[in-house]
Amino acid sequence: MHKKLFASMILFMFFASMALAQGSTIGYIEVQKIFKEYKETVKAQGELDKKQKEFQDEFEKSQKQLADAQKAGKSDKELDKMKTDLEKKLEPKRAELLQLNQQLATKLQSKIVDASQKVAKKLGLEIVVDKQVIIVGGMDVTDMVLQELNR
Repeated sequence: MHKKLFASMILFMFFASMALAQGSTIGYIEVQKIFKEYKETVKAQGELDKKQKEFQDEFEKSQKQLADAQKAGKSDKELDKMKTDLEKKLEPKRAELLQLNQQLATKLQSKIVDASQKVAKKLGLEIVVDKQVIIVGGMDVTDMVLQELNR
């Protein structure tokens, strides 16, 4: 008997929340879930990982050169100059990696915003925010935004 009552209460709460959400003008999305499940994020991460691996390989190569020079008995002055030269050589690659990361993040964010706007328009929502700022109410449109993105 208690199980039926409990199930009825859960069902009632579900339908009540859906009814409230239908009248809501605020929607929310789980941004982390969208980034995780958006197929373009995987592509972007692969591209970034490739560049990061190239940078890491170059960095490790420079560290080996320094270690070899130190083992060869180079003076501190020579080692400092070598270190400075290697850092100068790596800096453009580091900057390129950071720029690529920023470009990819901006591109993904823009697409997420566009998809969120399309879903909001379809549903008549005035506002779509990140779920983290919602305490009570609103309508979860995460899956609809993901569906829009992954078409």
